Formats: sequence, structure tokens, C-alpha cells
Amino acid sequence: MRARVLLFVVLLLQLAPGALPVAAAPAPVIRENLEYQISLGPWSNVARAHIVLKELEPGYYLGEFSVAAQGMWKLLSRWLPEGYQTEMAHREGKLQPLVYREEFQEKGQHVLKEYRFDYDHSLLTRWRQIDGGEKVKEWEVPLKGPIYDLLSLLFNLRLGALGPMPAGATVRVMVLPTLEPEELVFRIGAVTDQGFKVMAHFCEAGVEEEVGYFMFFNPDRVVLTWTRPTLLGDLSSRLLNPGEIWKEGLLALPSSSAPVPKAQP
Repeated sequence: MRARVLLFVVLLLQLAPGALPVAAAPAPVIRENLEYQISLGPWSNVARAHIVLKELEPGYYLGEFSVAAQGMWKLLSRWLPEGYQTEMAHREGKLQPLVYREEFQEKGQHVLKEYRFDYDHSLLTRWRQIDGGEKVKEWEVPLKGPIYDLLSLLFNLRLGALGPMPAGATVRVMVLPTLEPEELVFRIGAVTDQGFKVMAHFCEAGVEEEVGYFMFFNPDRVVLTWTRPTLLGDLSSRLLNPGEIWKEGLLALPSSSAPVPKAQP
């Protein structure tokens, strides 16, 4: 399964001892921990996915995505991503991505990719770390306009930060994690009892994928269901704990006036 497919399901501070006692950093506040059941064709429970939203401090948030195979599908776990994280600052009504991380296994090695958004210098850089070694910068490109990873995109959709999405509208968003950001195209259908009926396609070099992602999307109830045909049947998801959605809602996020911190090597 491709990682960005699962992300539609829906995307530590270590203190050294010193001479003086140091108070531990406060634990992040978990605002949401949403669990999804992933189905594939006739198999109703091939994996469980979690999308977590943590408040690190007022105005700063951490989104996390993880997935775990279930039952016999655990044999395929090595093809699943280990996890994704996005640090975000809430400003001017949007959740602005600061650092996006993805972890996975590749040829027996643990790989961490980290994308850093330097808004002061309009630069986007990608760093790579293998088996806990030194982080090495792989590339650096100009940061032209808003670019989102799929986690920050999901939260911004729920915020309504991408503007009105009436039936019949087409919304285009630049997304990571490729060197040349892809465009994600949303075509908004009719509003139903389940929410907006949406078809989404990835678009690269002006050419859209032939098969899109079909979703019912409701900002108040997150993603109810989505599907994409595969060789084994439709790949779909179902939210298991809608009662865990942040009661105040993402629209209640306070704006931050603090400066955006810079990512450190």
C-alpha cells in the first residue's frame, strides 16, 4: 500500500543530568486520537490507522500518523510506513507546516526523511538519516507559495483554510514529498448526508492519475469513508471513534503571534 493512500484515511525532549535539578518539559496535550479501520476488498480489517493531533504549546501543534497491520496482514508489515509527523504553527487561520518527517524501512535500514520549511529564506530542504546516524541534507529548492504534506493538508481542510468548496468547484493544492511537488486536485461533488462527495487525483507535470480517490469528506466528522480500486479490490477506511473528535473543533484554534522556530540539524 502506498503511504499517501493511507494518509487519506482519513496524514522528546531528552534531558542530560546536570548539577541543578531541571523540571521536565510538560507533556503535549493530546487533542485528538482518531482510529480508522482499513479494509481491502473482502477483508474488513487489514490494518488500523491512527491520526493524532497534539498541542505542543499555544499556537503550535504536532500531527502524527501511524498504521499497524492486523491478523495475517502482519506478514506484510515491512511494506507499511512506520509513521509520519508534521510540526505546525497556527497563524492567519492556517496550520503552517514547519517540519514534516516520514520513517520507513528500506533494504533493512531504518530511514528518516525530514522536510524543513524555511519561510524566512523561502527555502524547502530535505534531510535524510539512516539507522540513527548523522542527518545529511539531500537537496534544497525554493519555497514557492503554500506547499503541504498530507497531514497538514488534512488538518487545513478541516479548518476550512483552503477557502470555499462548493459543489462543482475544483481545488488545487501543491503537496509533498517529491522533489518537484505534485499537485493534488479535488473535484467537489454534491453534499450528501455523509458530507461532501469528493474525487481526488494526484497530478504530475500536468497529467492526472487515471484512477482517483473517492471520498465522503465532512470537516466536523473528519473522513467518513474513502475508496480506491486495487488489484485485490477497493481499499477503504472507516472511522471507529467519532466521539474522540476534538469537541471544541479545529475552528476553535487560537492564532499564534509567536515567531516560527527554525528547524535544527
